Amino acid sequence: MYNPNSFKETDPNILYPFIEEHNFGLIFSQTESTPEATHLPFMVNRNDDILIGHFARANKHWQHINEKAEVLIVFQGTHGYISPSWYKNQNTVPTWNYAAVHVYGTPTIVHNIDELREMVDSLTYHHEEGVNSDWDYEAAHSKRERLLRGIVGIRINITKLEGKFKFNQNRSIEDQKKVIKTLENSASESNRKMASIMKRNLK
Repeated sequence: MYNPNSFKETDPNILYPFIEEHNFGLIFSQTESTPEATHLPFMVNRNDDILIGHFARANKHWQHINEKAEVLIVFQGTHGYISPSWYKNQNTVPTWNYAAVHVYGTPTIVHNIDELREMVDSLTYHHEEGVNSDWDYEAAHSKRERLLRGIVGIRINITKLEGKFKFNQNRSIEDQKKVIKTLENSASESNRKMASIMKRNLK
């Protein structure tokens, strides 16, 4: 992706937590005739530089993935419109602030039931912890075992991470502070989250 130095982020200690927080990614692959894309939740293994996810077996995308070619997975965070009226110097144009991480890697399609079970369990436990759930996961195991045969796993060995955190770093400190103040007072939760990120990264 186009990524000027002022917006570039390369620190794995920032990029991996970003993926964990925004783990609903978009995986792209290329066939001889057309690109294909699927929206999937992913889990990341930081120690081994691996992403894992799974397709519905009925989704033909996985059949077209070349295990000898790289795939691209895109993770997007908070984003929003920035008005020139929020700057001190308003003789400029609007922009769009956003955060995104691109992950490149070599894929392996997984059919082994034990591996699929581990993939599904880790994804489920990860999200159940965040929703204050009283669902009895153990009681659902028999149904899970049947449904495992309806999915196909994917394991991606990460070869490159690209992060772009575009939050007005190319503007003056005064302009950044004015944007932060405006976003903090917004009714939009996304805007307020953007303000928090900008305040944390203010330079």
